[in-house]
Amino acid sequence: MHKKKWTKAALAFSACLFVLWWALGTGATLAWFSDHDEVRNEFQIGLLNLDVSYKNNIVTEYTPLEGATKAFNDEALYEPGYTQVVYLKIENNGDVDFNYKVAVTVDKVITGKNAWGEDIYLPKYLRYGVVFAESEDELQEEVKNRLEARTHAPNDWGALDTWSEISPYTFEAGENAHYAALIIYMPEEVGNVANYRGFTEPRVELGITVFAQQADAPMD
Repeated sequence: MHKKKWTKAALAFSACLFVLWWALGTGATLAWFSDHDEVRNEFQIGLLNLDVSYKNNIVTEYTPLEGATKAFNDEALYEPGYTQVVYLKIENNGDVDFNYKVAVTVDKVITGKNAWGEDIYLPKYLRYGVVFAESEDELQEEVKNRLEARTHAPNDWGALDTWSEISPYTFEAGENAHYAALIIYMPEEVGNVANYRGFTEPRVELGITVFAQQADAPMD
């Protein structure tokens, strides 16, 4: 999660007006009159505040996503066609409009061996997709369609440790929560190359990164 909090910056300036009065007369007296006025201009830098919570088939209520959170089931037994879904609730609790994107990261890997003695690097055989929605009902419908379509277009899904596309709409300050779903699956065409033999079971621990940036700024 990225939280950037900016403090107020104020700029003040003053102007002094001096009036010269030249008195004519005996002795030609010189006198000064002065006046003072102050103008204060205050500038506030906006607050970009992204909050993310998640739920899945085990955690059924949205729960804050924190550094040690395991949103994915590390005990999952992957096989061709196996799918996991993690739902995200994204809130804009600042006063700056932003766009955002998501990545599924590989945090830890244990490599196993297949029947031919080849290494099984599990992330190589997993794909992921992201569904963005402006409401939870819309998200559920989109996820259903994406799950039904995944076997027909597996190459449209991304590799782990890569960023998703940017959210297709700007999240304006003060809007209700937006939603996203991360879908992880092992394509059906993966065969015995990922079927381990021996005592070392291949494993992977996955993380989630959500990156937000002020709207209209180029997103790296």
